[in-house]
Amino acid sequence: MKKITLAILIITSVVGYSQERCATDMYSDLLEAKYPEYAVERQKVNSQTQKWIKNNPIISDKAIITIPVVVHIVWNTATENISDAQIFSQMDVLNADFRRTNVDAINTPSVWQSVATDSEIDFCLATTDPNGVATTGITRTQTSQTSFSINGSDMKSSSSGGIDPWNQDDYLNIWVCDLSGGILGYATPPSNFNNPEDGVVIGYKYFGTSGTVQSPYNKGRTATHEVGHWLNLDHIWGNGSNCGNDNVSDTPTQEEENYSCPSFPHNANSCGTTNANGDMFMNYMDYTNDACMNMFTSGQKTRMISAINQYRDNLLSHNLCSGIAPSPSWNCINGACIDPANGNGTYSNYNNCVNSCNCLGISLPLYEDFQNNSLPSDWNIVNNDNLSTWELINSVGYNSSSSIYVNNADYSANGEYDDLISPTLDFSSLSSATLEFDYAYSLWTDPTSAQVWSDTLIILISSDCGVSWQNIWEKTSQDLVTTTPIYNEFSWSPSSNNDWSSEVINLNSYINQDDILIKFRNVNQYENNLYLDNINVKSTPNTVEEVKIEHIIYPNPTNSYINIEITSSKFNDIELYVSNSIGQTVYSETINSNVERIITINLNDFSEGIYFVNLITSTGELYTKQISYIK
Repeated sequence: MKKITLAILIITSVVGYSQERCATDMYSDLLEAKYPEYAVERQKVNSQTQKWIKNNPIISDKAIITIPVVVHIVWNTATENISDAQIFSQMDVLNADFRRTNVDAINTPSVWQSVATDSEIDFCLATTDPNGVATTGITRTQTSQTSFSINGSDMKSSSSGGIDPWNQDDYLNIWVCDLSGGILGYATPPSNFNNPEDGVVIGYKYFGTSGTVQSPYNKGRTATHEVGHWLNLDHIWGNGSNCGNDNVSDTPTQEEENYSCPSFPHNANSCGTTNANGDMFMNYMDYTNDACMNMFTSGQKTRMISAINQYRDNLLSHNLCSGIAPSPSWNCINGACIDPANGNGTYSNYNNCVNSCNCLGISLPLYEDFQNNSLPSDWNIVNNDNLSTWELINSVGYNSSSSIYVNNADYSANGEYDDLISPTLDFSSLSSATLEFDYAYSLWTDPTSAQVWSDTLIILISSDCGVSWQNIWEKTSQDLVTTTPIYNEFSWSPSSNNDWSSEVINLNSYINQDDILIKFRNVNQYENNLYLDNINVKSTPNTVEEVKIEHIIYPNPTNSYINIEITSSKFNDIELYVSNSIGQTVYSETINSNVERIITINLNDFSEGIYFVNLITSTGELYTKQISYIK
């Protein structure tokens, strides 16, 4: 069989965890059910860790490991959009707790002062982003989601109301949002599986020491606890059972989690031991109140250093917090100004790039039927893992023999995104716009089996040249299937037009924009092949109210002249005038609108810059179009 399904599907709900301070155990169960490879690799971690520790004795030499952090604020209400000061307070807590400079370190009982330790791990807000551009290490994303559930982790994806992570090998991604289900936070323990959901999530009421934080979780220890999980620490009582094993030798055996703030000693001789000191309830990996926590042990430090060296080794050498980034520069690519992140862009000034590039799209219609041997140069494919991605195929199509597809049947990198992005489009002179396309898909696995699998097709749109994206269409599982039977246990391709479906999406919300991009995203789950064909973005021209004026202005941008095509059948004349950016009229003409005409205006005597073409009817209706003149 191509798929290896779990013998038992782990079914959990937030309800069972509603009183939990931390939902990392639950989230790990969800991830292992979703990604069987993660389950396999996590089972190897303890033996790998023991072997690494045996072969690499840690000698304290103050060779501090600095972890670059990006904090993603995903907010719906202004209260959730926490301040920079609150974020900075959390960074201070992380550094104090992991370096044991926390002021409450004196509260560690004397019996454990000898094992309480400086972990020699620092944290910094990144000063360089994945593109090499200077950053504050903070992103802010407004969302329509009123809260986020652990079951979906939608805060981790731009397509579901959150924000995609920065490169998870290079940064600790922390999402701060409104978490539902009574959960304070959760994290992803490490392994050799390339986990697309890697990072830490914290509720906005429990992040930092100021602003929105709520007692008794108001001293930043939720993040300390969850980052401990991210660095391979278990709960101090062990995961999954009472009196379990946290795989650390210098923490005492503990029956279960502790809440509030017990008095020392607490639960002496529990779990059948002769431990008069009781539980190490002040350890950061217990569940006590923030004010009661104050220590990691030497054994926990060793386990965290091991995790960094084995699973997060990019953190050992980087300059992402040095504040030194390549000088910003820009190239004009498909109508957008892009920083190549190496300082070698054509434009050193962003405004110069915009004036030359201007991110102005092509006029509709856009029709692509993939009949050529190569993809047009103004289309773009994003293939972050450099494995399978969108590719042309000349044996399958809808009403043709060619299309574009992703070979998911042989693409085992679960959770990877592959994007097919349109040219930049101009919707500024439209009264309506639609996206039409044909697609074909079959499952490989029987959807009635214990483990449900499916690849996903998502369509996103940007009205700002790709700076931000909005999910406008998404299908997965049986909703995405276009054929009968709905699953085929082989590398499937459509055999006739009956195996295809057609879709029409209304884009009227984006008219009057001149910098539209459309993205077709394949989300892989190693299931079966996905095909696209006949992508058609079309429209009708905009009309001045009750006038029936059709107009086309081209080329735009221009380096010499513009053509204006006008047809009207109602009014005797139309006033045409062109104005510059400060409102001065630089050209004017009266047009006989009963005759179809093409007016050509030579701009060679004009200054370089932005101009406005204005059309006024005899009854006073006005239409204005912006153009860019670049010598």
